[in-house]
Order: sequence, then structure tokens, then C-alpha cells
Amino acid sequence: MDFDFKAICEFNDYFKDEKTCYEFLENQRWSGSPVCPHCGSMKAPYKVKARGKFQDIPSYRCSERACDLPFTVRTNSIYEGSKVELRKWFQAVYEINISKKGISSVELATRIGVSQKTAWFINHRLRAMLTETNPELLTGMVEVDETYIGGKEKNKSKKVRAANIEKIKELHPNRKPHANALDTKTPVLGILQRDGLIRVTPMVAPSKEILLDQINKNISPDATVVTDGLQAYRNISKTHKEHVFVNHNNDEWVKGQFHTNNIEGFWSILKRGIIGTFHVVSPQHLHRYCDEFAYRYNNRQQSLTGKFEESLKQFDSVRLTYRELTPDQREPHRKARYNKTK
Repeated sequence: MDFDFKAICEFNDYFKDEKTCYEFLENQRWSGSPVCPHCGSMKAPYKVKARGKFQDIPSYRCSERACDLPFTVRTNSIYEGSKVELRKWFQAVYEINISKKGISSVELATRIGVSQKTAWFINHRLRAMLTETNPELLTGMVEVDETYIGGKEKNKSKKVRAANIEKIKELHPNRKPHANALDTKTPVLGILQRDGLIRVTPMVAPSKEILLDQINKNISPDATVVTDGLQAYRNISKTHKEHVFVNHNNDEWVKGQFHTNNIEGFWSILKRGIIGTFHVVSPQHLHRYCDEFAYRYNNRQQSLTGKFEESLKQFDSVRLTYRELTPDQREPHRKARYNKTK
């Protein structure tokens, strides 16, 4: 990349029209030589006249007779099927990278000129794009900690509190429900390599088996694992080189070079982002918010331009559709229409 953006105005000045954005994305994806995204043919495609709102964007048709399908650089990417201009997508990618605590759909809608619903969908597509698909095992000194995401029971309405108490009674018949029961929150596990990468995983329940399974999947056996005094971590020493406890119950926060302060710092960023920017995050979509914050943390040393360029490298990942994103909202309406026709 032969430029370095210092501000959002410089970014918008460079990507001033659709043709510039398409040509830039083609260079990122194909290095200037289009490849058919349908069949993978590298044979030079036919150039065709673009249809729709923008007439000057590069459009092609595969020159293989067995394929012969039209395509653009958007085809088989997260931008496919979207009516939003590519320059607005680019600005959304830039905004989500430079905002330390994220950007809400309401704010994004104002900045790029779309509806709040569209901005919400764009945000989630970008979070799905930023998901790490081939994680490497963490090495060296690794901090492990868990937290809980969700509102306090005392801040919820009487109706919601009553529903949560009934839910707790169903799941735990022998447990007496109380106002601040953690069962209504979502547990999240964080695994952070000292001066390195982080993995963040929401869990259904913080059971010993799930915690140890995630630790074995993400941490090298040769690593030194640092945790708090949670009983579920007791067997880590059987599978890893060294396991060090920092007992917070005894007001022990640092034991020489061993502590969990780095992962605690990440939790503060995540929770401040949720409370101050998004306000409410449902358990259904929490894993995507965790992926977003983890991506920004893992690329914290890069420049603004570097973060933008790194994000675009993953734009040809699997596209998240609106139906996949909102299955619970669409299904009742689909059933109602079906019953009506019957």
C-alpha cells in the first residue's frame, strides 16, 4: 500500500468513488489479474458492461465454456448481495478498526449514511469476517481467566427477574434462587499470551470439562499457564509444563512475574465497550463482539492503515446472511405465512 491515512478525511478523499474502491479491492484479491470466483479459472475473463446503479465498475464473465458465469470482485465475498456502496463498506471497516471500544450501529449509520438496521447488519458481517479461522497454539507465559457478561439482576424489571428465577429453578431444582444469581449472565473464557495474542470464547456454562478443553485446544503443552485460584483449573499441571496459581481470595495479585493483570485489562476494555458503546449485547451475538475486540487487541501494534489492510485480507471469507443472523425473528413469521396459505 502506497499511502498512510492519518485521519478519516484522508481515507474518504482517497476512496472517493466506486471505481477506485473496486480497482483497489481487485488489486488486493487478484493482484490485478481477475480469477473466476466460481470455478477458480485463471484464464483471462471477458469484460462486460456493468448494470445497475454504477456503470463504470469492472465487471467480468468467465471465459471457460463450462462455467460462463458473470462476476465482480464482490462475488463470493462478504460484500456479495449488498446494495450498499463499496466505499461505505470500506469506511465501516476503517471505523471498526480505529474505534478502541467499537462503534454502535446507530453511530455507524450516521457516519456512512445508511439506516440503523443496515449498519447493524454491516457490523455483524464485519465481525464474522474478523473471526480467526486458523488459530495457532499460544506459547510462553499464558494467562487464563473467566468473566461474566450481562446485566445485574437488581437493574432488571420485575417481570424479567421473575422469568430468570423460574429458569434457574428449572436448571437447578435444589438451588435457592437469589437476586444476583450468575446463571442469568454469560460466562466468557479468556486465554492471553503475555505480549502476544488473545483468544476469547463465550461458554454455555463454566464447567471444569469445558475450561480444560479450551485450554488444551489453545495452549501449547510447553507453556506456563497462570490462573486464579478457581478449583476447575487444578488439573492443568497434568497437561502443561507449569501451572501457577495467583490466589485472589487471599489478596494475592502478583507472585513475582506471575499475574493475570493483562487479561484483566482486556476484560476492562471489553466491558467498557459493551456498557459505554453497545449498552446491551444478547448471548446470541456475544461471540461476534468478543471476536471483534479480540481482533483489535491482537492487532494493537499496527498503524491505522495496517489494520485496515489486514482486515481486507479476510473479505473473501464466508458471507453471513441476514437469515443466519436472525433465525429466531424470521421463523415465526415464516410459519405464520405458511399456516395462512394452508
